[in-house]
Amino acid sequence: MSLKMKKAMTLCIAGILMISFVFAGCSKKKTEDTNAVETAAPADTGSEEADVTDAPDSTDESDYSNRSAEDLSLKDIYADRFMIGVAANSWQLQDKETMAAITKDFSSFTCENEMKPDYLLDYDATIAAEDGMPQIKVDTLNRIMTMAEDAGLKMRGHTLVWHSQTPKWLFCKDYDEDKGYVNKKTMLKRMESYIEKVITYCQENHPGVIYAWDVVNEAFSDDEEGGYRLDSPWYEIIGEEYVEKAFEFARKYADEDVKLFLNDYNATIPAKRDSIYAAAATLAEKGLLDGVGMQSHHDMKYISIGDIKGALFKYAQIPGIEIQLTELDLHNPDDSEGGLATQAEIYGDLFKMLVDMKDEGNANITSVTFWGLSDATTWLTANKNETSYPLLFDENMKAKPCYFAICDAATKE
Repeated sequence: MSLKMKKAMTLCIAGILMISFVFAGCSKKKTEDTNAVETAAPADTGSEEADVTDAPDSTDESDYSNRSAEDLSLKDIYADRFMIGVAANSWQLQDKETMAAITKDFSSFTCENEMKPDYLLDYDATIAAEDGMPQIKVDTLNRIMTMAEDAGLKMRGHTLVWHSQTPKWLFCKDYDEDKGYVNKKTMLKRMESYIEKVITYCQENHPGVIYAWDVVNEAFSDDEEGGYRLDSPWYEIIGEEYVEKAFEFARKYADEDVKLFLNDYNATIPAKRDSIYAAAATLAEKGLLDGVGMQSHHDMKYISIGDIKGALFKYAQIPGIEIQLTELDLHNPDDSEGGLATQAEIYGDLFKMLVDMKDEGNANITSVTFWGLSDATTWLTANKNETSYPLLFDENMKAKPCYFAICDAATKE
């Protein structure tokens, strides 16, 4: 090979090597840029602070699969903040294992149905009454209160005045549904008589067991303009005055240490929230109301912790007011591992917020009651027309991930 050819080959090889280095460098730079985009912090979208969640590792405390609830007690964990309650039925209280489960975790008990007017009013006795006033049945009530008393459980009385689960005959002339409604004066007499009989029976026969009453339940409209529910027989006969009258009668007969609550659902919707607030503020100023009950039936798809917090702030503006979550559940149609993990996260976030609101003095939260003990007996399955898993225990009474999330929420990091 000639010298000229050797020089040409050397230059060619050098050029090829230089091009290879250039392309290698470009390839490396492109990969680094791509990784930078994938791992960069999200852009500011206007929120006060971006929440960044680290990828879970094998020791992640949110993995509740190996945890036991045997030595845990919700009522003890939250004892310094607020009471933890549960709604149940008399047949559940009669079962020793179920009662043991209730007393382990809960300090307060609410009758899911059996203290509502439908269950307490006695039609035959009412028709026969010489004074023409409504009469009540006390056998089941006495049995329930005795079981609660023996177990050391306090009770929320639910509920005295409600448009639903109240027999139509209570509002009618001669207690005959074919004769139309009575006048305002007669209805007010019937209201007072009923409230007096229920409260007096409970206090005289089981003193100190009932610590709070939902005096009026669901009095306000879901309409965009808010205001009172117009389709309630109480409203149709008496007008909006019926709410204040109910509290006047309840205050008249209740012991001084028994708290009186205005209870409603969708209590976070702005128009309804403001209507509840206005009524509650007036009643509290008159010394008739002690607290607002937020039922708190939520859906995993739509719950807003921010809206709940905003409502708590709103109601807390009423001087001296107590706030209770009275019927808490979280509709969840997904009992997969992922679905239960999401539910646990939401419940945990909710209780962290409640703890913060309480500890920082922003809201006087005095009780949280779960509307049911286990997924096996929840009302939501029928209400939603699909199987729901909204509560702390599964159908076998095994603690779900949300139980542990709520326990953990009581401990600030």
